[in-house]
Amino acid sequence: MASKFLSFYDSLYGDVSLNETTTMLVSAPEVQRLRHVRLSNIDSVTMPGISGLSRYEHVIGVAYLAQNTGLTKRLSSRDMVALTAAALLHDWAITAFGHLVEEAFQYAGASFNHETKLYEIVMGEGASEIGGVDRQFFRGRSGLRRWLERVAPSSDVNNLLKDIIECISGKGKLGRVVSGDIDLDNIDNVFRMAFHMGLGPDRGIPRRLAAGIVGIDEVSGRPLFSRSVESDISTWLITRRQVYERLMLSETDFVGKLMLLYATVKAWQQGELLDTDWNLVDDQFLSRLLKSRAKECSDTVDRWLVGDVWATTPLFWMTGRRPDYPEVLRFSESLSIQLGRTCFAYCIKDKRDRKLDVMFEDGSCESLGHESSQWLLGVGSPVKKTLGASQIREIVEYAESYFQSKQISEATIASSTDAASITNQLGLL
Repeated sequence: MASKFLSFYDSLYGDVSLNETTTMLVSAPEVQRLRHVRLSNIDSVTMPGISGLSRYEHVIGVAYLAQNTGLTKRLSSRDMVALTAAALLHDWAITAFGHLVEEAFQYAGASFNHETKLYEIVMGEGASEIGGVDRQFFRGRSGLRRWLERVAPSSDVNNLLKDIIECISGKGKLGRVVSGDIDLDNIDNVFRMAFHMGLGPDRGIPRRLAAGIVGIDEVSGRPLFSRSVESDISTWLITRRQVYERLMLSETDFVGKLMLLYATVKAWQQGELLDTDWNLVDDQFLSRLLKSRAKECSDTVDRWLVGDVWATTPLFWMTGRRPDYPEVLRFSESLSIQLGRTCFAYCIKDKRDRKLDVMFEDGSCESLGHESSQWLLGVGSPVKKTLGASQIREIVEYAESYFQSKQISEATIASSTDAASITNQLGLL
């Protein structure tokens, strides 16, 4: 394999080098497309530091971590190619505005999962994806096949592609390193977002955690961590909560997500979006919505772009399982009839907390953190009239009845999100 290394200037890690094999893949349209897709699922109003942060920056960081895991000396050069390629390509099929448009497709009843898209295309399971792996992914171009043919013998091209796909999907020998409970993807994501939010995280932790992955459990496929990074794992959990506390509970950004979801559903219902449009980047997607024949679609996007946000309820924590998005759409339509004004609801699973079963190289396994059993609800309306207290109560009561759930509390950013407070909440003492 090539030994030449090329440099990038990363906001989180500083000067970083990727080997030439990986850098060749960076140049492929499948990766370059990610320069035009945000890491955050909305162009944030309240957190300008993350507003334009791209997934390209993120995947470069994940590939850098993959190249510097504690596994490096234990893996063959071919396994390292598969691991770093999977790290670089793990977001390759993400929709515009990340998971937000993926969720909008689900509202409309379309099944879409960016992590399985490459598998469907390569295996010929996506009948609408003409061209297979050579499909024109971005601006009429593709490059993955050419890269594979440059870095692998012709007899191994298809097998290497299969190994990369499995790794992205959390399967195979190295899948849990890229896609698992605590993996290179969410290690980089959490600290990158925290850094750009201005939370001042320890920028050395992601590199230490990557270097701390020193083995793979043969039975479960989970990464084995060095005991030396145990406290860094706890800090990752704490930082993760601080990040998601802000991502989920910024009311203005929540409204923005709700508005783009509504506009996307309207465009879908008009036949102006298809499931094959998953490869549109952020600007292309907004342009498509702004040109919609449905005035409520184009007007909604126009209002978001100029900061003229919808009237909304406060955000509420609700008990139990988050309802599926088609159910939330039906609720929105029923609520609109009941209130006599257009309404649209958005629900998010509580992502602030996560339960980890971490395996260490000494054979021990420890549980850290916990799973949340609540979800977030907010309802917006394009009508330029504030939702009154009685209407808000009616909305909550109707939601409780419709979803067989209970309101726990109004959701606000915690008054104390410092490390000591979160440590207590997560039981990490």
